[in-house]
Amino acid sequence: MSKSKVVTLQGVPIYNEHGVAAAAITPGMLVQGVTSLTPHSTASGTAARTFALERDEMGDGIEVPYKIGDVVKVGSFSPGDVVNALVASGAAIAAGSFLESAGDGTLKVGTTKPVARAVETQAAGSLRLAAEIF
Repeated sequence: MSKSKVVTLQGVPIYNEHGVAAAAITPGMLVQGVTSLTPHSTASGTAARTFALERDEMGDGIEVPYKIGDVVKVGSFSPGDVVNALVASGAAIAAGSFLESAGDGTLKVGTTKPVARAVETQAAGSLRLAAEIF
């Protein structure tokens, strides 16, 4: 699943374009803020289930990051939706593992404030993972 070229793998998130990037943001990152968006910055902290989406209407895929000042397309996901999320670099993740913020917009294994669970097993070194939102 994580080989997909889109962030939304299952479900229909609520989209918005209310915010502007205050830092570099890659589609698939867990983000925080409303009008000023940044990668979620509190490791193991409470996070809304909002992820930066690709700009498919502009021909941009998940590999095209937002630059500071860009309007960011964000999806608010519901329980059961599946996201092609960025994961902490070098992490080996087993299917079913609880995932929480790594504090840099990526997800890591953790049970303090999980936002999702891994749908697939991920080898160390991969940067994306299919994650089912809680």
